[in-house]
Amino acid sequence: MEPLQEPVVGVRLWPQVYAIARLDTVPEGLPSHTVGGPPVAVIVGHGEVSVLAPEDVIGDLALPGDEVFRGWRALTLEAVFPLGTVGVLATVSGALAEVGVPVMVFSSHDTDHFLVPAASLGRALAALNQASLGRFLRAPGR
Repeated sequence: MEPLQEPVVGVRLWPQVYAIARLDTVPEGLPSHTVGGPPVAVIVGHGEVSVLAPEDVIGDLALPGDEVFRGWRALTLEAVFPLGTVGVLATVSGALAEVGVPVMVFSSHDTDHFLVPAASLGRALAALNQASLGRFLRAPGR
């Protein structure tokens, strides 16, 4: 009997360059997005409003005085992880930390998204390809 092969978790690189913004107020109108489009996150809490989105979206929302950090690339794990899955974020952030890549993380119901500096993209992709993320997926019958 052959040993079971670990499933592979793809890492999707979105073509857009991203920005991270710290806004003074909640934006009144976010541009419309499709479910299959690039991920966007608006986080309100702890006395701030953060928006993680393609640079063109941030450019439409940010006002003078808002902090905007440009030049990030977005990666999405191409897998659905059950909400009770433990260790995915720790594995990803650990793999990126080992190669000195900063990361900004945001999650949806089904999967996780990561922003890494564009200058560190090659190291980030290489580290994630070695991270054995497939162990977090349940194989049929297990």
